[in-house]
Amino acid sequence: MQPGNDNPNEPVVVVGAACLDVKCRLRGDVLASTSNSADVRISVGGCARNVAENLARLGYPTALLTVVSDDDFGQAIVQQTARAGVNTDHVIRVRDYHSPAYVALLSPEGQLITGVDDTEAVAALTPAVIGGHRALFQRAPMVVMDANVPVESAKILLDICAAAGVPVALDPVAYAPALRYQPFIGSFSLVAPNAIEAGALTGMHVTDVAQAILAARRLTAEGVEIAIVTLAEQGLVYATPSSSGHIPAINVEIVDPTGAGDALTATVVYALLHDIPIDEAVRLGVSAATLTLESPDTVRQDLTLEILYAQLVI
Repeated sequence: MQPGNDNPNEPVVVVGAACLDVKCRLRGDVLASTSNSADVRISVGGCARNVAENLARLGYPTALLTVVSDDDFGQAIVQQTARAGVNTDHVIRVRDYHSPAYVALLSPEGQLITGVDDTEAVAALTPAVIGGHRALFQRAPMVVMDANVPVESAKILLDICAAAGVPVALDPVAYAPALRYQPFIGSFSLVAPNAIEAGALTGMHVTDVAQAILAARRLTAEGVEIAIVTLAEQGLVYATPSSSGHIPAINVEIVDPTGAGDALTATVVYALLHDIPIDEAVRLGVSAATLTLESPDTVRQDLTLEILYAQLVI
């Protein structure tokens, strides 16, 4: 997968959701129909925004195209993202929607029990808005978008990037958003679903390494250049049109799983843009996901290439 241009000063453009994360880690078993004790943390999140911040913390120029409400929550999202080094000049502020939000209910062990999100504001990323940023996409070495983006807007983005020779990566986000993108998944150069999202994209049952490899190969057969399927404690698998492999997980105590997949996606993108071979790129991605699992923050604040290599999976 070749970058869209050779100018290292042009930013990767990330398109999709930015939101507030409310993460609730239970202190015991759930008792239905009443309040339960939990450790509750609020942070800035959103799939696209997380990818952008991870890229910026790794030192790659990054611009974010997203939507926030013109309120205090939206201001906080933009300010924290900008402080991390992301170019937020293209963030759209709206009055007709409240800022997107995500609520995660975690087990006492840190596993996701369920999550709910409200990303309706992303509807403001209309085809006209995407078309208005044509020059930004055309100059980018790569574009990363999440599946919260309206499908008709995504089609315009893909047409612009295809004409300019700019590869586009997709983070499927969750089962329902991923399902919307299944009909044209082969238009993306890089796709990084988890097992549930891979099932939505391929129609296959994915629960183990062997099934995940088959799903990844299915995606490459559809036209995806690099397919990565994450399997939590089973690690991940990856496939290209000519190869495939399995990378085991690093055994750690989970503090918070939120954002781990976004860290992996960002790190793989960073590695590919630096011509790092795919097998090493996905190992760096596993390191980034692991470091994020160990952190209470949605994006690890001390993320650097050096600490990624320090615990690289052999």
